[in-house]
Amino acid sequence: MFAPIGDEGRAVRVENRLAEAIRSGVLADGDRLPSELELAQMLGVATVTAREALVSLRAQGLVVTTRGRGGGSFVRAPEPGDIVKGRLATMSRVELRDRASLYLVVLTGCAELAAERAAPDEVEDLRDLLIPLEEDDVGRWRDAESELYLSVAALTQSARLTREVVRQEADFGTLLRVPLSEPDFRQAAGERHRALVAALGSGDAAAARASVRDHVSHAVERLTEIHEGVRQ
Repeated sequence: MFAPIGDEGRAVRVENRLAEAIRSGVLADGDRLPSELELAQMLGVATVTAREALVSLRAQGLVVTTRGRGGGSFVRAPEPGDIVKGRLATMSRVELRDRASLYLVVLTGCAELAAERAAPDEVEDLRDLLIPLEEDDVGRWRDAESELYLSVAALTQSARLTREVVRQEADFGTLLRVPLSEPDFRQAAGERHRALVAALGSGDAAAARASVRDHVSHAVERLTEIHEGVRQ
């Protein structure tokens, strides 16, 4: 996220990188951003460039800046509906399916390896991430699902795979969780998450892979329907 950005692109590239991180959930609502000086040093740009990017982000409503003690620049994440109308509306059906295919391959592979490699106590920790089926806090559902899949990736004991899942979560995970706003979908998702954890606990790689495939496939199918409605 804060790797040096290089000389070309300047304020626009800084703005785009931060905006994408905010919209994807990598930077969460309320997160404090580094100061202009710190941001410039991290990204390898001039302080004035970082300042220009923050001005633009404030104009877009993605960042709010306060003064005085405890002040600074803070993330203001867009509402899920804004994400749908923004990223999803500009995405073709082919691109949506392509991104979903990559996400599916990576996550199902992680589930299979995690079932083979995870220790029982590590799997037990995943149960704390399961949301009660009667919970109606959509934000909590989305956060928990993302954390569940990141935790499964960590159980593969592969740093490369874990980094790839982090990238996929930033690139596509937020969109894939749009259907969690629907009660029936949440109920089914909760049951599939429980099936995943059970499969990991029993070391059943095939069942773990199947549970992730089932959930992602249903999410993509519903997201595609939403996508068609947005583009009409």
